[in-house]
Amino acid sequence: MTGTQLSYGGLGLAVAVLVLTAARWWRTGRQMPGAAALSGGLLIGLLSALCSGGLLGLAAHWLTAEATNPLGDRMTGTGALLAEASPAGMTAGGGVATAFLLLVLVLVWRCCDNQLRRQIAAGAVSGSALGLAGGVSGLAAVVLMPAVNAFGDHLLGQVAAAYQ
Repeated sequence: MTGTQLSYGGLGLAVAVLVLTAARWWRTGRQMPGAAALSGGLLIGLLSALCSGGLLGLAAHWLTAEATNPLGDRMTGTGALLAEASPAGMTAGGGVATAFLLLVLVLVWRCCDNQLRRQIAAGAVSGSALGLAGGVSGLAAVVLMPAVNAFGDHLLGQVAAAYQ
């Protein structure tokens, strides 16, 4: 898969969506389900952007290249690109963990009202774009990737042990 770069306009749009969603959550009473929905969307968007391939990586890169960047560029009037983020080091186990977390988020999505669904979607859009920014992906590679890879390796180990 070829790398997708985030534009300055796409970065501005992703941050604006995240800030507006968080501000609305703050104004409406700071309830825990809203924070969990926004955080879950951010996490799955970020992890999808950090996937080096597969359908999740393709979806995150497509969303950024075809939606976030063009809309942000129209808002800001600039098409300059940020430096391309380096690979985050997601293993096969990390990919399995990301797919598992997506499954959990889809199940949560089905049980939520429309307000929480909008918060999940806003978090996913922001996370998928911010995951392509060099600083965010570097921080995620250091802080988040070891935990996700370990969780996925544990899942794969449990499945392998069950079938032996």
